[in-house]
Amino acid sequence: MAPTEFPSFPNLVPDALTHKEIESRLAEGGPAVPPVVRRAVADCLTGEISPNVALARLLLESGRVEPVEASLAAAAARWGEPLPAAFAELLRMVRDNREGCERAADLLREHPSPEPVADAGETIDANRRFFDAAVRAHEEVSVAAYALGNPALLAAATQEIVDLFERWGLLGPERAALEIGCGIGRMQAGLSSRLGTIHGIDISPEMIAAARRRCAGLDNVHLAVSSGEDLSSFPSGSLDLVFAVDSFPYIHQAGPDLVEAHFDEVNRVLRPGGDFVLLNFSYRDDLAADREEFEALCEETGFLMEVQGIEPFTVWDGIVFLGRKPGSARG
Repeated sequence: MAPTEFPSFPNLVPDALTHKEIESRLAEGGPAVPPVVRRAVADCLTGEISPNVALARLLLESGRVEPVEASLAAAAARWGEPLPAAFAELLRMVRDNREGCERAADLLREHPSPEPVADAGETIDANRRFFDAAVRAHEEVSVAAYALGNPALLAAATQEIVDLFERWGLLGPERAALEIGCGIGRMQAGLSSRLGTIHGIDISPEMIAAARRRCAGLDNVHLAVSSGEDLSSFPSGSLDLVFAVDSFPYIHQAGPDLVEAHFDEVNRVLRPGGDFVLLNFSYRDDLAADREEFEALCEETGFLMEVQGIEPFTVWDGIVFLGRKPGSARG
């Protein structure tokens, strides 16, 4: 399979303006530009986030496409011509992905609160209902609002993860892997040719149905609905890689007991030298706290902490953590 061509988001800000200078420029004269829009545009123009992530953040804040579109038009008017390439790309993405933006706004508006709750079972049930409805509404949006319903953007984000796993030596024809919260099976489809076996579990039956359809014909892909409480369907020492792509925050939301249970379960099912990768730990927007908690959990469970929260991607702003079970080297 040919590698996905990644979108190019050049940073062409005149005179290398700083984040503060960009926000100030967008606050001067012309139509009013809300502070949240000024920040998102500045983050985009300084290369901190991609245009599609900036747009997704604005859709999350607003809940509707029209105010976002109007605010970006006002920001462009304040900036004047010529627009930096990343700014022009931001405006183009709204125009060319209008339906996907609307679906993303709908999903983000209905998204369960990220605040921790007291009852893990209730949280799992609420998230199951949400994702069942979300995947029925729009498959690509249901797993990545930042892809704006665009299959090419989702494929590019998926390929970035595949390439990272390859660079880190996490893949191989003899390795068995599991994804917790596999959604529509995009990682299974992307990794099937690079692993001996890859499993995917999800609490949403509708997600698993979509994943089975998308992975039809891939004999080394195995998909199943899970309880969300443990990994009891997998024997001890049966896997070389366990990972979660933007699904662990939902486990974190359900409380520390479920988080600790998953670390214990991952440790149980991994072979010596196996890898545990989390792409986003929580949604509390506190990287220092995530790093501290991940380190403490690794120490309690016996994982060797190898990566403590880095942002290696271009298309997506996911934060990556990696722990390794002590033992023989990866092979």
